[in-house]
Amino acid sequence: MLGDLSAVKGLLKIAPIKTDNNIFRCHYKLTVIILAASTVLISLKQYVGDPIDCIINAEKSPIPGDVLDKYCWIHSTHTLPNGPGTEGPIPGLGTPKEDDELVYHKYYQWVAFFLLFQSITFYLPHFAWKFWEGGRMKALVEDLHFSVVQTDVQKNAKRNLVDYLFANVHQHHLYAIGFFVCELLNTINIIVQIFMVDVFLGGEFTEYGANVVSQSAMDPEDRSDPMSYVFPKLTKCLFKMYGPSGTIQQYDALCILPVNILNEKIFIFLWFWYIILAILTGIAFIFRVVTLVVPKVRLFLLKRKAGRSLDSSQVETVFGRCHIGDWFVLMLVSSNITQGMFQEVLQDLAQKFRGKEV
Repeated sequence: MLGDLSAVKGLLKIAPIKTDNNIFRCHYKLTVIILAASTVLISLKQYVGDPIDCIINAEKSPIPGDVLDKYCWIHSTHTLPNGPGTEGPIPGLGTPKEDDELVYHKYYQWVAFFLLFQSITFYLPHFAWKFWEGGRMKALVEDLHFSVVQTDVQKNAKRNLVDYLFANVHQHHLYAIGFFVCELLNTINIIVQIFMVDVFLGGEFTEYGANVVSQSAMDPEDRSDPMSYVFPKLTKCLFKMYGPSGTIQQYDALCILPVNILNEKIFIFLWFWYIILAILTGIAFIFRVVTLVVPKVRLFLLKRKAGRSLDSSQVETVFGRCHIGDWFVLMLVSSNITQGMFQEVLQDLAQKFRGKEV
């Protein structure tokens, strides 16, 4: 568990060759880093720190403290169904009524594993695209990557790039489809992960952040703490053991969960981040659909990448011969070379499409 942070160290590095966009990188870079760091923090608290402390209201407890802590950690703790925020000396705790169904908190042992699982799911679409892409863009633009002064190597690389684009026109359908499918996977994944967290926390996650915001706007006297309801710091645990005569004795323990102080901070941050990421991903997905359906949008984007100084007729000549896959490759190329170099590529490519020697 503690090796998770080093496992994603490479994500902090900026890739020299871009094969995706900012929203895509938010999924497999920023989100994975957040989840991996959270996993490490929770793991340190659980396995190095003291995640739970339980006491029994007795002058001399027959149960060793470490045994009680481990038992309650493994078998879960509980609160009353009305939860924190109700009146009483210790909110959420007390003597249950006959019709009360206790709320058991079993999630906290699995938080680190759950966050680790989520980090893997956010990385998978990038892994699939990296495998599908196969280093093609690096092979095309590596010697042209943001070069300002052209050498013989760059001139030769530019000529090879133009020759490749001309010879392989209409041959990039599967390349582009692979990326679009991975974008769709990102969209599906963020939605699925929000609902998975909701199930993991007993149906309390989808409205978690909204409740925190609404409660913060209320008067302190009327305010309840939704974070304490989802992540209680004080809970109860029922310990059963055999007495000297063989009868079962029950001990009601009060448990303090310091780990939930960290859990509530992590999940309130994740709630806001997931909502923001879901909105941005949804907008990006809608925009992707528009670019696929409306050719004028693709032409506009290509002209914007080429810049105003390039004759628009040359851009239109290239665009007129390109299918969606070719357009996608050109857009990626433009993200990895200077605008001036991209203009020269489009000029030479337009000349070739017009049947002229370059």
